[in-house]
Amino acid sequence: MLDFNEIRDVVVLGGGAAGWFAAAEARRLFGPQTAVTLVESPDIGIVGVGEGGIVNLVEALKRNGIDPLAFMRETEGAFKLGFAYRGWHGGGEEDVYYHLFNGPLELANGFDPQMSALLANGLGIGHAVRSMPLVVRGASQDDVLQALKEENPGFTASLHFDSHRLAEYLRRVATGRGVQLRLAKVQELLLAPETGWVRALKLDDGDEVPVGFLIDASGFARFSLGRTYKAAWRSFAPWLLLDRAIPFHMPHPGPNPALVTNALAMPNGWMWQIPLQKRVGAGYVYSSAHVDDDAALGEIERRLGFAVQPMRTLRFEPGHFEQVWRGNVMAVGLASGFVEPLEATSIGQMLEQLAAFGLLVAGSHGVVSDLAIERFNQANADYWRGILDFLRMHYDVRRRDTPFWRDAAERPLSPGYAALKQVWQRRTPRPFDTVPYRLRAQISMFGPPSWLAVGQGVGAIPPQAAQAELRSLPPEQRRELDAFVASVHASPP
Repeated sequence: MLDFNEIRDVVVLGGGAAGWFAAAEARRLFGPQTAVTLVESPDIGIVGVGEGGIVNLVEALKRNGIDPLAFMRETEGAFKLGFAYRGWHGGGEEDVYYHLFNGPLELANGFDPQMSALLANGLGIGHAVRSMPLVVRGASQDDVLQALKEENPGFTASLHFDSHRLAEYLRRVATGRGVQLRLAKVQELLLAPETGWVRALKLDDGDEVPVGFLIDASGFARFSLGRTYKAAWRSFAPWLLLDRAIPFHMPHPGPNPALVTNALAMPNGWMWQIPLQKRVGAGYVYSSAHVDDDAALGEIERRLGFAVQPMRTLRFEPGHFEQVWRGNVMAVGLASGFVEPLEATSIGQMLEQLAAFGLLVAGSHGVVSDLAIERFNQANADYWRGILDFLRMHYDVRRRDTPFWRDAAERPLSPGYAALKQVWQRRTPRPFDTVPYRLRAQISMFGPPSWLAVGQGVGAIPPQAAQAELRSLPPEQRRELDAFVASVHASPP
């Protein structure tokens, strides 16, 4: 059992997005009797050159009393309306599909009629999301802001942001609310012999920071679960091939920041392009089994047509720790797990875990049972399983033009995705399909429209999946859908 009412020292190990979001959440959760301290090494940099969230980023900002527009100004941020996948079928300029953030849906028997009608007629389901015209024409940030201010905009948005500026801004916010910052290197975690719990952080100058509860945001250093406890790790390598990334900066290719994160297919992986106000944060994620680091850099420059200044190559094994909360320690962000940055799942998972942690602590009046922690760990593992299954769908493609794409497509399907794909040959995704992946009740990282967008995009969910459910609708509604499909056919691309 943990009684947070008796804990006087909550310590966050590590800065960056995970550390400072965790510190803000802890300061919001715990009263003035509890000190919140963030210990950050002055010599360890921040992973990333530009990031983008999913829709729970805006929720997290509002929950912590941060104005999203102020956040955008401080982080050189830009609106993000979804994702664009370019070249994932091995084609040219027309080879693109979209995964856009939709607004509230009006479901009929568990499915969205407009999206099903588009699927049945071979049209991208993004046409059912009112942000599609903004994305296609490259609308300005002001245009998006005005559209979001409408009473029923028909879509929602997240944000792109500069990773370094995010950490700097959240540091100012958190310290302004009473979080104490300690700049120091941590040598080791000191454990209480009778419980095995962390009692203090030992610093390189010999000083100790007392710990009542530790949130480990130490990134790939993984001080608690990795170094100290040697906790069990669940690898996603049997299903996901990518394990390297080369980040870099590039200029904007157009007059306005793109409204989507672009994921450009490459010979041995894919390239992210995240538009900020003044530049684009980019990177190539690839499989080291198919290309070495120098050759990967060459692929980047050939694709872009100009030289880039690469940052440190990131090496990772996709997966997560099976239990992220152990005793008086909870790991978040990279310290708890990591997969390739496809679909912004890393920051999305981190924010969802912190939100679920806050709900558990507040809902239990600070007195958390061992059973609740066990359930929390299981729900968190289920959430990661949903990430695995969603990402595995992205590589369920038809292209076989390079050894990487052949091997990625022929990799075994993860069990969860295989089970879902089987039923999605006969119907479209439904809300109850994603219930097993939830960390918080009623909230999924990606709902049925997201699975449908990607499943249609890669060809894993065929048009006939929607035909039977459309026949179940009343004749008048089917006629309205026919008119809607005709209007999409008639509209310019």
